Amino acid sequence: MKDKYLSYHEGEREVQTRTGVGSEGLGAEEMYRAAMPAGVQRFLSLQQLAVLSTMDADGRLWASMRSGAPGFLRSLDEHAVEIGGYGHPADPILGNLAAHSEAGMVVIHLEARHRVRLNGTASVRPEGKIVLTTKQVYGNCPQYIQARTIIGQSELSLAAGQPRETMNEWQRRWVERADTLFIATANPGAGADASHRGGKPGFIRVEDGRRLLFPDYAGNKMFNSLGNIASYPRAGLLVPDFQSGAALQLSGTAEILWDDPRMAGFEGAQRLIAFEIERIIELPQATLLRFEFQGYSPALP
Repeated sequence: MKDKYLSYHEGEREVQTRTGVGSEGLGAEEMYRAAMPAGVQRFLSLQQLAVLSTMDADGRLWASMRSGAPGFLRSLDEHAVEIGGYGHPADPILGNLAAHSEAGMVVIHLEARHRVRLNGTASVRPEGKIVLTTKQVYGNCPQYIQARTIIGQSELSLAAGQPRETMNEWQRRWVERADTLFIATANPGAGADASHRGGKPGFIRVEDGRRLLFPDYAGNKMFNSLGNIASYPRAGLLVPDFQSGAALQLSGTAEILWDDPRMAGFEGAQRLIAFEIERIIELPQATLLRFEFQGYSPALP
């Protein structure tokens, strides 16, 4: 019997079939590893930013940011990585992991446009560090990552806004000017996943205070996020403000729009994702790191 983490699940195969990509041409067994090779372990030890996908007790998905000095991600062995660093206390990740152990993580080096994804199960140590046991490890191409350099760190301030169900006007403008988002998805039978999406400002369109649209561009043809959405429509978004260190956490439901006429308004889009907001958390300090913008991805249309 195939390991469910080292093969494509039914949602991924459904999307691959619909887009004309046969899974036999993707070689899941060649893309996925259960363990972290030495090169991945070295990469993790040098990074300062990660985003995790977890599920709360009500089945909602959340994307959460963790960051710190190099070494905040520490490989304990080829199957386990310890995640320390900073995370805002209003972020629900620790409570989520008490309810559901499945977790996904994307570790990203914005300046070099490098990223690695690690999915598996996670637990929280008494001091608040997270240990992720890997069941699926793989790299991603550099497409659509906007290059940024870390230029410093801010002082700690733990204020946070109260959870909301609709975006206020300030939050709508924030989303409309964003060039990066992270998306948390899951297939309850095959695990959670965290992924990155990027575009030029305006690539996320605010339909109203509870509904967003954003494009799905040509990618690696694995369709991990879309496959999860096809099988389990709940999802989470994290929209960072890299200049201030703030972020919006949005949890709700996602839908793939295959032939929507609004796609004409998104240059290069292969299809659209509609996101319906159920819960919003505004984190004024999702990270203490401060970033300087370097340039848009050359892969953008």
